[in-house]
Amino acid sequence: MSDEKVTQTETTQEQQQQDQQQQDQQQVDMKTYLELVAKMEKMEQTLANEAEKQKEIEAKQQELFQKQVQLTLKENGLEKFADIVRVNDENELADVVKKLSQIVNEIKVETGYIPADHAKTDEYSKYEKEKNVTGMIAVKLSKLFQ
Repeated sequence: MSDEKVTQTETTQEQQQQDQQQQDQQQVDMKTYLELVAKMEKMEQTLANEAEKQKEIEAKQQELFQKQVQLTLKENGLEKFADIVRVNDENELADVVKKLSQIVNEIKVETGYIPADHAKTDEYSKYEKEKNVTGMIAVKLSKLFQ
């Protein structure tokens, strides 16, 4: 029985050593796991910060483009249309400005001053255009004797 006890003791010791190695390996694995988890959390925070920065940049770009739209409209005398003009890029802005300018010019022409009574051309003006001095004098003298 002493051999059995020795064998059991050796087996127990081997088993304890294996258990110890497994625990050590688990501790190393746990340490590595915790390090990886910490790195992953740090990366997630970095990504979240980058996403926020990207949103801020996009908002600033949109604000800058809207200011550019307002300035372009103002330069072309179309600032009254600023509330209704919705464009997404510079090419579209150029097209809208061109069309609005044409419409405004057409409206100006249509609503411009059109005299109701056209000036009648009298004989004196007719002779004046022809540079006929004799005709001009004749018209003036004819008015004296009427």
